[in-house]
Order: sequence, then C-alpha cells, then structure tokens
Amino acid sequence: MALDTWVMQPGWNFLDEYGDEEYLDKMGAIGVGNLAFGAALPLESNPANYHGSIKGSPPFDFQGQETRILRFLEAAWRRDFGVYAYGTNPHMALSEEVSRNFRTRRRLNADGEVEEQEFTWGTCANDEEYLGFYLGRLRDAHQAFPRLAGFLNDGPEFGYEISPELFGGMLTIFSCFGACCQRKAADLSYDLRRLRVAAAELMRSLHALDDGLIERALRRQGDPADMLAAVAGDPAIVDWFLFKRASIADYIRRLCTGVKEIHPDLEMGIGSRLPAFTPLTAYDLQHLAGHAHFFLPKLYLWMGGFDGLYGTVYRWVATLARWNPGLSEERLLAFLCSLFGFRLPEVESLDDLRRHIRPGFSDTMEITYVGDPFPAAFFSEIVAGQVRKMIAQVGDAGRVRPWLDCHHGGRTLTPHEIDQVLAAAAGAGLRTYLNYCRIDARNWEVAVKHARQTD
Repeated sequence: MALDTWVMQPGWNFLDEYGDEEYLDKMGAIGVGNLAFGAALPLESNPANYHGSIKGSPPFDFQGQETRILRFLEAAWRRDFGVYAYGTNPHMALSEEVSRNFRTRRRLNADGEVEEQEFTWGTCANDEEYLGFYLGRLRDAHQAFPRLAGFLNDGPEFGYEISPELFGGMLTIFSCFGACCQRKAADLSYDLRRLRVAAAELMRSLHALDDGLIERALRRQGDPADMLAAVAGDPAIVDWFLFKRASIADYIRRLCTGVKEIHPDLEMGIGSRLPAFTPLTAYDLQHLAGHAHFFLPKLYLWMGGFDGLYGTVYRWVATLARWNPGLSEERLLAFLCSLFGFRLPEVESLDDLRRHIRPGFSDTMEITYVGDPFPAAFFSEIVAGQVRKMIAQVGDAGRVRPWLDCHHGGRTLTPHEIDQVLAAAAGAGLRTYLNYCRIDARNWEVAVKHARQTD
C-alpha cells in the first residue's frame, strides 16, 4: 500500500544542496504535499505575544540565510505545499538566557531524595512559564508567517527510561517531583508526598528484585502501572501514573486550545513515543485524541545512542541486571517483555542485543552501520504490532503520522531496514508518515518506493 509521505528537514542546510525549485520538484514528484522544518524561523519576536511570561524569543543566527529561507518558503506556498513548524518548540535552539528560566524535571535518586539536574530537554510539563513562552513563540510564528499550516509538538513528557546515567537521569521514570509538579498535583487533587514515597519504594524494590517480585508483577501483566505497583507492593504507584497522565492531558489540552485561539485553522500535531512506552511517558493518545489534529508516535527502533526501541530495552535489562546480579538476564527480559507488551525476536540475553551494535557506539551520538541486521520477524511482528496499537489508540488511521528517523546515535537503520519498517507499517494499516531520515540516494530510493506518487 502506498503511503502519503510528509518530509521534515532538521535545519536549513538543505538549501546549500538544492535550489528551491529543485527541492520542491523532488518532493512533488513523489506526491509529498506537506513539509516540516526543525530549525527556527527567521522572525522578530513581539514581546506582547508573551502575556506576562518570559519576554521575547531568543535571537537566532541564520548566518545571512534569512533571504534564502524566506524565498524558499514563498516558493513552497506558491506551489501549495503545506508547511509545518517544529522549530517553534522551546527546546529547539534556546538561548542560555531563556532556557535557565525554565524549571527542569527533578528526579529521585537511589536514596529517595530529589535531585535537581541541568538539562534543557528535561523541562517540566507543569512549568507554567514554559507553556506561556511556547504559546508566545507560536503567536510570533503565525504573525510572521500567516500561511503556516500548523505546528509539530514534541514533549515535554515524563521519563520512560531506567538508566540513571542517561542524560543525568532526566529520562528515567523517577521524575518529576519538583515545585511545578507539587502545584499541579494540588490542582488535580493528588498528594505528591504520598506518590513520592511510593516511587521511592518502587526504586528500592527495583534494586532488590527476586523471583517472587517478578512473579507477582507478571500476574498483573497488562498495564505497566499495575505491574510496577505489584513490584513496589504499593497501589499508590497507579495513582502516581494517573497523576502524570492527568498532567500531560491538561498540558496538551491547553496547548491545543491556545493554538486554536491564535487561529482556528492552525493544526497541531502531537509527538509521542511508541505505544510500548507511552504509558510511562503519560501520553495517553486515546484521551488526547479530542485535542490534537494528528499524532506523531516515534518509530525509533535502533540500537545505541538514545531513543531507540532496542536501546531502551537494552538499558532496562542492563541496569536491572547491574542492580540485581542474582537474577538471570532471561528472567529480566521476561519481566520487561510483559511491561512493554512485546517480546523481541531472537533475544534471550544482553549479548543478543549487543550483536546489533559495534562496541563503543552504545552511549554516543556517533553513528555506525556496523552490527547484525535486525531479524525479519522484528518488522513483521513488533513494528506491525506497534503501528496497529497507534491506530487503535487514536481511533483513526488518517490521524496517525509516525515520525520515522533512522538514528539518534549508535547503530543507524540501513536503507533495507527502513524499507522493512515502511512495508510492515503499511501492511498494518498505516496511511501516512513523517520522513525524518537524511535524504541521501539510498534512503530516498526507499521513500520513493513507498510513496503515493503523482502521475
């Protein structure tokens, strides 16, 4: 089945490789009707758009490219391409002056104490300044470029990882317990102190797993919050995740409402993780479907770097194995397969995961193609299964537009694996996707193969 292909560029440097019409011809030839851009837009900020929040958008250095960018955008609109802005997200190219005004997530450490971390991507979803500033940037963008079709949102979210070393622990499930969340918890009638005690007990239990705790969790398989509550022996864990979900629902509702107030025709696409991880990040797509125009669950699958499905499973197993040396990797994998709702084909140990990546690239932003290919069953079973869950959660395949990238460091997906991803996704009912892969000859050949081309 041919896919409606959207294309996103992370920056404006593609203008150094292509002329305006050459690039747009390349897109139009395979039926691409919508483009997205991850870089900031050349505009001047209007302090009046920030309604008492942090004033103004940070200055950006376009290195003399402003005229070229504006010329390209005019050409795209002249040819009726839909243009979506991702660079309006506050975490994109924030100045130090602005970013230090936002409150980052506070995580529990192994002693049950709350630690503050400096990590711009870890901004708390419950920071009122953040949402106010974000909407100010969207007002700036719409005023400067009224022909924008809409925006793509990415985060903030709660953590879904377990490794305390990854980005200073800001992506772990043990966040956030700062002042922003305390205020939001009170607003939503949750006792954050009680939830923090439960989370600390979960951390202690994950450091002291045994066969009995894992069996107790496996009997509760299905909902991750229920399984983790069984591990901790405290039902307040379920309330902790309900609080997270309510926080995100309130944030997304207010963000999407704010966009509609800017202009009723503007669209907002909401990014999320794969269905396997969204219960931990608190992005409940079924409950958010009434607010967003479409959703962009990340089809991020690689090993190493960060954000990839194989890498996330690896970090959970490796971390829990380090904390619990008496438990077998096979036992821990069984626990995590139940927690995430899938079993990786041909994986029974950490070594089975490590064979997909060249040593030295597991925790770096450097990339490599070296490593065993992912098995065919991974695409036909796991990728297809995750896509079916996305569609079921949103309730409309036309509003599911997965974000497909091939690496965030580590072992990148090969063009053949990208081909297998798109084939499996289309077979599972996917109609459209956002291509975020580098446009080199081999990757583009795959995009052309799966695109709904024009005559």
